[in-house]
This record gives sequence, structure tokens and C-alpha cells, in this order.
Amino acid sequence: MASSTHIADPKGVVEKGYDQIASQYLAWSSPRPTTTRAAYIEKLLALLPPGAKVLELGCGAGVPSTQTLIKAGLAVTGVDISASQLALAKEHIPQATLVHGDMMSLTFEPESFDAVVAFYSIFHLPRDEQGMMVGKIKTWLKKGGWMLLNLNGNEKEGDTVQEDWMGVTMFSSRLGVDGNRDILKNNGDGLKVVEDEVAIEKVGPFDEKFHWIMAVKQSVDNA
Repeated sequence: MASSTHIADPKGVVEKGYDQIASQYLAWSSPRPTTTRAAYIEKLLALLPPGAKVLELGCGAGVPSTQTLIKAGLAVTGVDISASQLALAKEHIPQATLVHGDMMSLTFEPESFDAVVAFYSIFHLPRDEQGMMVGKIKTWLKKGGWMLLNLNGNEKEGDTVQEDWMGVTMFSSRLGVDGNRDILKNNGDGLKVVEDEVAIEKVGPFDEKFHWIMAVKQSVDNA
């Protein structure tokens, strides 16, 4: 069941939900890697030098995306709000630097990363934080660095609280496709969008829309 009911602590709901179903979610999702994500990762890998520093926001258990990045010889820092997800990640991607926490609370030096990726994660933030997250990503990227992420591809803005998502309550939010583009314009000064695609992907028995955005940082902050 899904609703637009307001909840006081959406991030707490996300953290608790993924903590409860981490192993179940891995068993469900790992055999079903999306071809869209795989194709975008391949595009990114073709643009990065060996040893490039990559930040993944919402790395989960590290399967399959983080594993792919590491196998390509990249130095990956993975972040997730769920301690249970990160415990699994330690098993699957011991080479990665793993950080437990809310992605909005992260602090890195400007121009720390050659790429920042976020797959199926930013839409778990409240709507008013998604643009701020893009701004943080821009700051953390080196000049010439790449941002690759997807957002909710629904046309309508709003929040969703699923009361029985794989047995737990889960929160997500959406700005609408035009709203997604607006946060890039308003918070991504210096980022040039090179890919902008709304793709339909199979999620369990359902077809869902995700808005994929790939951008390169052309200017250095405060330059």
C-alpha cells in the first residue's frame, strides 16, 4: 500500500527499513541488475582513468554496481544510511572505503572525486534536499569529473510512503521530470548535462520510470 501521508522522520524510516531487509533485498535485487544502469556504468568507465576516485551515494551491499567499479580498477568510497547494508558491503567489496551515514551530512574537501554516482538513492531524500545534494556533488567533483545519478521519473511531484515494501515501511519522494531538471539548473552551475533520459525499468512485477542524468563538471568552484 502506498500513500502520500506525511511522516516526521523520513530518513529514519529509510534507514530502519533497509536495516530490516538488507539480506532479503540483496537476494531479490542482485540477480536483477538493470540493463540501463549497466549501460551507464560502462559509459562512465570509458571516461575515467585507472585509479580514479569515485564516490557512490547509497552503495547498499555493493552488488553489482560497486563491484563493477572496483573491478575496473577504481578507488571507491561507498556511503549508505543502513548499517546492515554496509555490513554486507564489507563482505562483497572489502577493497572499498565504506562510510555509514546520511549522504546529506557528508563532508569532503572540494574537488575530491573524479566521479560521484548515486543509483536509486537520492529519491529517498526529502524533496527539499535533493537539489542541495546536487550542489554538494558538484563541489566534491574535480574539474572534468563526472556525475551519474538517477531520480524518480514520475511526472508528478510528491512523497510516497509504502507501508508494505518487501515487508517494511519505505519513503521516497519525487520532483517530477521538470523539477529534476530544475534542481540541476539551480544547483548545478558549472555542470554540463550530457545525458538526460527517462527510462522504464522493471521493478518486480511493475514498470517504473527513472530519470537518468549524466553531467561533467566544466568549471572549478570559486575559480
